[in-house]
Amino acid sequence: MIRRPTAHLIVLCLVAGATHGNATTAMAAEPARAAAAAHPTPPPMTKAEIDAFLAQPLVARIATVRKNGTPQVVPMWFFWEHGVMYMSTRTWAAKVKHIRKNRHVAVAVDVMEAPLKNKAVLIDGTAEIVTTGVQEMTTAIYQKYMGADAAKSPQAQQSITAPRVLIKITPTTIHSMDTTQH
Repeated sequence: MIRRPTAHLIVLCLVAGATHGNATTAMAAEPARAAAAAHPTPPPMTKAEIDAFLAQPLVARIATVRKNGTPQVVPMWFFWEHGVMYMSTRTWAAKVKHIRKNRHVAVAVDVMEAPLKNKAVLIDGTAEIVTTGVQEMTTAIYQKYMGADAAKSPQAQQSITAPRVLIKITPTTIHSMDTTQH
């Protein structure tokens, strides 16, 4: 004959567990530990790895805040130098207006080749609009993505010399991951 625990016995066990907090806490912690083990935190990159990753001609996605409080996300070319990110854009771009009203930005640069070949750098920071050294930094950005010769082409030069500003992003936090590290 199989006996089933009655409601009184279950309550008694729970009350007894409450008086011996460690047993109840341990039982409650088991699902959390199992979930953490099933979803481990990807390893972060070192500073040198972040610098090398951001030196590649990858596309960044910058998020700015519109006047109405909603985010705008735009893909951009960038240049990473001494822990600061630079982007070049037209003077009339919406993101310039957004940054002038709210300097808080977020940037994502990633290579996602699932399942276990993903790298990402996520930056939260403050942006400022810079009007000096624009053509030099814009040229460096174009050379990074197009190569030195292509950056000299008439089409590239037309864009490089157009009315532009720099967005200088100073990180407040940087998070990274590299799931290729095993």
